[in-house]
Amino acid sequence: MKRHTRFAAVAITAGTLAVTALAGASTNAQGGSRAAAVATSEPSAPACPVVTDVSAAPSGSAEAAAEPLDIAVLSPDYAAQPAAKEAIDLFEAAAEAHGHTVTVVDTESDNAAMNAEITTAVSQGVDAIVVAFGTPQEFGDGLADAAAAGVPVFGLDTGGVVEGILVNVTTDNHFLGEQSAQAIIDAIGEGGTVAMIHFDPFEPVRLRAEAARALFEENGIEIVEYIQGDPADSTGFAATAVGDLLVKYPEGELDAIWAGWDASALGAYQATVAAGRTEILITGVDGQAFAIAEVAKGGNWIATVRQDWPTISATVLDVIEAHFAGEEPAEDTIFVPAILITSENACS
Repeated sequence: MKRHTRFAAVAITAGTLAVTALAGASTNAQGGSRAAAVATSEPSAPACPVVTDVSAAPSGSAEAAAEPLDIAVLSPDYAAQPAAKEAIDLFEAAAEAHGHTVTVVDTESDNAAMNAEITTAVSQGVDAIVVAFGTPQEFGDGLADAAAAGVPVFGLDTGGVVEGILVNVTTDNHFLGEQSAQAIIDAIGEGGTVAMIHFDPFEPVRLRAEAARALFEENGIEIVEYIQGDPADSTGFAATAVGDLLVKYPEGELDAIWAGWDASALGAYQATVAAGRTEILITGVDGQAFAIAEVAKGGNWIATVRQDWPTISATVLDVIEAHFAGEEPAEDTIFVPAILITSENACS
């Protein structure tokens, strides 16, 4: 396990981002019974190069908690997934700006190990736990220990809401899947062929793949390959898998590759470029810096969907501080808007 702890020197008041108004309850397709959207301004495409400037991380909209909190952030994906690292770093910076102490533990792609880490955090007397990414359906024993000890647990883009998690702040993964798929449909038209790289064990990626697949089928796009990726080696696995596809499908037999997250899309893109097969279009999801930079070039990586990690992270902090002020969220899932990035708006 990898751990690091940072202590804030001062507490400051919040106020850079208004995200407290939660409205628009709807049926939650992401593991909880109730969902709401965050009241934010329309998301915009970030400037290039995109960097995670944690010094400018949104600090939430609620007043800083009267007493500093000891918060444990636990994740199986911190080192393995660029999106997870960005979101967790932003949360850590925002929480520290409010005077809280944050400990980050990375179980290094081991979901089962999250149980022991939750139990350890409880035994260490933390005030709150954030489970970031991962599959909470496998965290039952640890979540039960937290509940028994009265330690609240919050989700940061974790794989849904299960018993023991108070609220999960995330993006509507059906939107992510549909937007990234639609970019391919618009480019290749009806009757084309696509390969998909998905990962069903992680609920958010499963949902976006499900939505993309349904939209492809509705539009007469043939899914010729449905490949389960490897989050522990997203880019390397995808590069190898797509390299094999390029041998199997000569020019004219494969139009596009849909990848459920940018680290896998990067491997697919690298393979097509290395093989001189840039007639094959690529889309990803997350809107990581490397993805937006490539999309901006106008090549065969035509789109990614940017998840608003600064707002997601700030909203998790809002919910935690509101909880300790005696206010509970109205819904158990909070959706933060996302935006499709293409060459037309990348680096705008």
